[in-house]
Amino acid sequence: MKKTLLTLISVLTFSQLYSQYYYIPFIGEGKNPKELNKDAEAPYPSQPAGWSVIWNGDATSVVSYTANQTIPFNFNFNGTAVTKYKISNAGIVTFATSSLTIPSTFTNSNLPNANIPDSSVCILGIKPQSQLSGTTTYKSSILTKTFGTAPNRQHWIQFNFFGEANIQAGWTYWSVVFEESTNNIYIIDMKTLCVTTASQLCGNNVKLSAGIQINATSAHAIAGSPALGAGNITTNLFDVSDNSYYTFIKGIQPSSDLAGIKVNVPDYLALTNAPFTIAGTFMNQGSTAVTKFDFAYSINNGSPVVTTVNSSISVNTKATFNHPTVWAPTVEGTYKIAIWPTNVNSGQDGMAANDTVYKNVIVVPNMVERKTLNEIFTSSTCGPCAPGNLNTDNNIFPNRAGKFTVIKYQQDFPGTGDPYATTEGVNRRGTFYAINSIPRMEVDGGWNSNASSYTLSLFDQFQAEPAFIKIEAKHVIKLNDIKVDVKITPLVDFNNTNLKMFVAINEKSTSKNIKSNGETQFSHVLKKMLPNDNGTTIGVLTKNVDKNMPQLAYTFKGNYRLPLDGQAANRINVFTENSVEEISDLEVVVFIQDIVTKKVYQSDYSVGSLSGIDKFEGIKESFTIYPNPSNGNTTIKFSLENSHNLNIAIYNTLGQTVKVIDNKLFDSGMNKLEFTTDGMAKGLYIIKINGDNFTTAQNFIIN
Repeated sequence: MKKTLLTLISVLTFSQLYSQYYYIPFIGEGKNPKELNKDAEAPYPSQPAGWSVIWNGDATSVVSYTANQTIPFNFNFNGTAVTKYKISNAGIVTFATSSLTIPSTFTNSNLPNANIPDSSVCILGIKPQSQLSGTTTYKSSILTKTFGTAPNRQHWIQFNFFGEANIQAGWTYWSVVFEESTNNIYIIDMKTLCVTTASQLCGNNVKLSAGIQINATSAHAIAGSPALGAGNITTNLFDVSDNSYYTFIKGIQPSSDLAGIKVNVPDYLALTNAPFTIAGTFMNQGSTAVTKFDFAYSINNGSPVVTTVNSSISVNTKATFNHPTVWAPTVEGTYKIAIWPTNVNSGQDGMAANDTVYKNVIVVPNMVERKTLNEIFTSSTCGPCAPGNLNTDNNIFPNRAGKFTVIKYQQDFPGTGDPYATTEGVNRRGTFYAINSIPRMEVDGGWNSNASSYTLSLFDQFQAEPAFIKIEAKHVIKLNDIKVDVKITPLVDFNNTNLKMFVAINEKSTSKNIKSNGETQFSHVLKKMLPNDNGTTIGVLTKNVDKNMPQLAYTFKGNYRLPLDGQAANRINVFTENSVEEISDLEVVVFIQDIVTKKVYQSDYSVGSLSGIDKFEGIKESFTIYPNPSNGNTTIKFSLENSHNLNIAIYNTLGQTVKVIDNKLFDSGMNKLEFTTDGMAKGLYIIKINGDNFTTAQNFIIN
């Protein structure tokens, strides 16, 4: 009897260990696990290519399951090999494909639950919702796609555009992911927004029950279930920047497990700035606090450089540390940096497989200052857009002169949209960035949020990233014609075939496109992209070898017209008309971008001039400014056919008056004025000469 009892206890103990999972929360991570899936999170059917639609439909009271689906690689659930699974529209992914328990209703019940099949991954509480108001296509869908290459693939099951009672008519996106080799299971919190039936934003969060159910008596639920909320409920983001996720790992959580997360060293380093600090981010994925460990790094698999860190890291918490021993490379080249922890809590780390992280960095002779590209998607019919424009135009850009470029793409919604919406600007939003809502702002193709939340601290963070491409652009405006010449100088080799050059012609200030959001003046408004929004392929760039791009030219044809609104039927026909309020107020922005990753490598304003204006504007020849660039005393020369009352002033790139040089009657013939730039910040400025019946302008730079 004793032997039988011991055997039974052993079996039960083994069974408990065998069915053990633990999870690590990655809240506010801003990326997907392993970063294999970088697709946009648009509602079906706008999803990027490669996704398979397993199910879609409107609101329903009936819980149903799909047919069997196949996992495209070897995968173990709870220690047992599985090849098939089924998905329910109630947020259940189950490996119990032959004998299904079907819940009677959509519910966020506690786990374990007898109404849930054995061997299931659950996101209970979500349910199909009616298609989005005003559309006939956006409806709840279940989609699948496999990312990566063997033996490190991920199979994604996405619950796209589902509803939940607490977010009213809003939507929530979650995914279940199976990972090859590790057999890890991920639950991804992708996007949630509360919207009322009147299409107004609300502040409620979902209440879900998420986790893994082994059987009716054994489950591993995420803390907070059955009222688990989403991480971000304030912005309708369609990318990974607001994503959180939970990693479920088979086994018993080690007491000590300090995982290497990130090598905090820039991708490129200038040799002239050596030596460099090696920083590393670690996460305590063990069950007890870490109070002490050794931080080691190596360069190109060389001897470890080790220091002891006496610092407390709580469970499921990240911390970043600077290694006190700096790295001093002496030659340029590519270096492999590895970081890892050892002697965690004066003992052995319980999960050696996640200790070491690597990063390749490139050391170059030198670098150039970055000018961040700030792309703002807005509309004069968008109430929430006004605070964003007010924030950037008043609080950000005036305080960082000469360190950025701006393009504002007026959009064709909400309502009938902005009169200055262009097809190229709409494409840039919807097609290129897969953005489905405004206000939105893209900084260097990476930071993606509302312009009202942009801060000087964020600006400085992005602008501090070094650049390794120099752009020199010049343009000439002659009447309604504009010609742009660009020279690109790479400081490192770029063999990236995805790089393109984009050129945008903006009007620095407009005032005729007023609609309903309270704004009366708009800045940096896109008028045309050259040759269009597809850009120009750059090709291979060789270090220190200049590349002169083909000249781009454009004519603003016909007469000015103010469109009724931004709808496609009313937009400017670029072959016969234009919407430029003042030709002399145009500016040109040039930027280089990877069309796959969206990363912007560098941007700059073109240095422009006006010519051929004597017939129409009273000045016999283009006025000259010298020296240009300037850093002190500066001279303006211009010749008048007749005497004129002139106002001559300096404006910043926002169209704001910085300095009045003179305001008086000028005689015919040659005129010369001197002024000083002392006290003015470095950057790009515009000098305008406003006459009785004409205006002309020149860009100049203070360095």
